[in-house]
Amino acid sequence: MAKSLTQVAADLKLRPEHVRAVIEESKEFLYQARAKRSAPLRDEKILTAWNGLMISAHAQAAFILGDSHYADQAAQAADFVLTTLRKDGRLLRSYKDGHARYNGYLDDYVFLIAGLLDLYEATGTLRWLQEAIALDKVLEAHYEDRQAGGFFMTSDDHEELLAREKPSSDGAEPSGNSVHALNLLRLYEFTTEDRYRLRGEKTFRALSEIVTQAPTSASELLLAVDYSLDTPKEIIIVTPKSRTEAEPFLVRLRTTFLPNRIVAIAAEGEELIAHAQFVPLLEYKIAQGGKATAYVCEQRVCKLPTTDPAVFAQQISTVHPLSTEEQTSRQESEDK
Repeated sequence: MAKSLTQVAADLKLRPEHVRAVIEESKEFLYQARAKRSAPLRDEKILTAWNGLMISAHAQAAFILGDSHYADQAAQAADFVLTTLRKDGRLLRSYKDGHARYNGYLDDYVFLIAGLLDLYEATGTLRWLQEAIALDKVLEAHYEDRQAGGFFMTSDDHEELLAREKPSSDGAEPSGNSVHALNLLRLYEFTTEDRYRLRGEKTFRALSEIVTQAPTSASELLLAVDYSLDTPKEIIIVTPKSRTEAEPFLVRLRTTFLPNRIVAIAAEGEELIAHAQFVPLLEYKIAQGGKATAYVCEQRVCKLPTTDPAVFAQQISTVHPLSTEEQTSRQESEDK
């Protein structure tokens, strides 16, 4: 394997064609020998949480690479999970051999919510945002620690355990609390409903000890903290007819490192009206002069709308460092 076929042939004093034929023949002999062994067991169960992670990955790939194939795969998986692994509005954990079973855990909900938010940004399909909001309502009702903040691994109607774990450490998989802290902040930016932000900040307070004492164990949570301390860009793009008309702006966005932001894209007419019910920043936005128009906003205040992708690129690249007063104010808020 360390040498090319030509080098091996020269060392063996054989023609390259002969060496290639021997290798191909040997592969068949090896395959037939291996086929006599018992095949390794394969884990064929479908887990809601792991599909949520995959949906996020594919949706983000679709957005960044501009490849709808990834979005189609993510959408297909999301539809399967939401229709097959959900009963009476509640997620189930596992699916195998035509049967879905076991109550969903925190990870199942929060990983899927994150994936649905990513899928909404990648496709502009309103269903995914609506489903994310609906799943968070289940978390709020059955998993959230309303007194101390944060979320339990199991629901309040789960089988009785000695203790209800509240996961906080990020390892091979991020913890459910870390992921949902960011989910809540994103939902706040989309919907402008302050209750999401307050619940996110309450989660930070509940997990503050691990952030201060073992920050390397809370890497995913620190991403949510960074989002909270930043001023996320609220990017709204209105098109005359279809999402494809926003592509000149998306090309600029893909090449700009902008982790703390939300993106909402809608076409004028019924689609815009429907989206605006969940994303208020879309209200009263228009495609100026019949062209796709971008609105770059911060804290609900928008810059002048533009139909020029170059101007848009400049707007999303502008960073405003925190002033001393803002840093002090936020520090005091966190101390409280």
